[in-house]
Amino acid sequence: MKPLKIGLIGTGGIAQTHMRALAKTEDIEVVAVCDLVEEKAVRTAETYGVPNVFVDYHDLLAMDEIEAVNICTWNQAHCAPTVDALHAGKHVLVEKPMAATLVDATAMTKAAKETGLVLMVGVQPRFGFARKTAKAIVDAGTLGDIYYAEAVACRRCGIPGGSFIKAETAGIGTVADIGVYALDEVLHLMGHPKPVAVSGIANNLLGKAYTTPIEGAIQWAEDWSPEDLTVEDFGVATVRFENGALLVFKTSWIMHMDSLGGNLILGTKAGLKMNPLTLFTHDYNRLVDIQPQPGSKDGDLFLAKNMAFAEAIWEGKPSPVPAQEMLITNVIIQGLIDSAAAGREVEVTVPEV
Repeated sequence: MKPLKIGLIGTGGIAQTHMRALAKTEDIEVVAVCDLVEEKAVRTAETYGVPNVFVDYHDLLAMDEIEAVNICTWNQAHCAPTVDALHAGKHVLVEKPMAATLVDATAMTKAAKETGLVLMVGVQPRFGFARKTAKAIVDAGTLGDIYYAEAVACRRCGIPGGSFIKAETAGIGTVADIGVYALDEVLHLMGHPKPVAVSGIANNLLGKAYTTPIEGAIQWAEDWSPEDLTVEDFGVATVRFENGALLVFKTSWIMHMDSLGGNLILGTKAGLKMNPLTLFTHDYNRLVDIQPQPGSKDGDLFLAKNMAFAEAIWEGKPSPVPAQEMLITNVIIQGLIDSAAAGREVEVTVPEV
């Protein structure tokens, strides 16, 4: 069963992170790479000793020895290769976000259900010790009934460049780039309740206003210019769930503030804050704050998620990060974008697939 032989579709920055991680194991072997820009694919193949190079992913999918694919294209190009790969009999690990639109995410989830193959979305923080510890706390019923949460992923000043900021490649901006990490974390801990309504705003007012690099910015891509910014750099939403709970979701690439807070969950028995991981409650008429200590430091989380993907295939287990769960993040993301465009709260529904 080992090594798992995979193909890599897309050889940009995130693909290089995958390749560096996979170079640490002999259990997964990359036997082909593909990119629309042949030079990029060739360079990756030469760097890591990959024997096959393609510019059309359909040719990669036609290789019988390939059992699975990692899809590392830009957001707008996640859907077609995922659906085609699944119907070609290949398991799929697709980078986050699952898709740029709810329509695409639904099609991908449907394809996974139809084929019965593993479709995993690559949100590597799920494999960190803090997240695992928090999930164990919640699953033990320590928090009681969860009624409120906040999901926050913000930079004071850190706009990426390249495909991240263009609608034709990314589809959406900070909401899917860094926001999806916070959203996935909180929804994962809440047990993925079904959202029913979203009210939000989204804009790129600041990104359009600043034309030169800002001293002290954590990230200011050299290839970025305001003219290229056609996605949102700020987004906020309130999300109502079927079970009565409420979520506040906040994300930005640039803002005039040091922080908008962090991920937290309130329950009827206790509350949980994620950074640093802290459990808040009161017992025997006194306040109790507990900071659980993870067993050890995180290793290479990109390697961890690839190994979890491989093990699910080898052992016939469900996807470690199922499409059906990530579909809910796309429902909320789409709801935020639609609400911002409409200027009012919108009803949302999790598609039946």
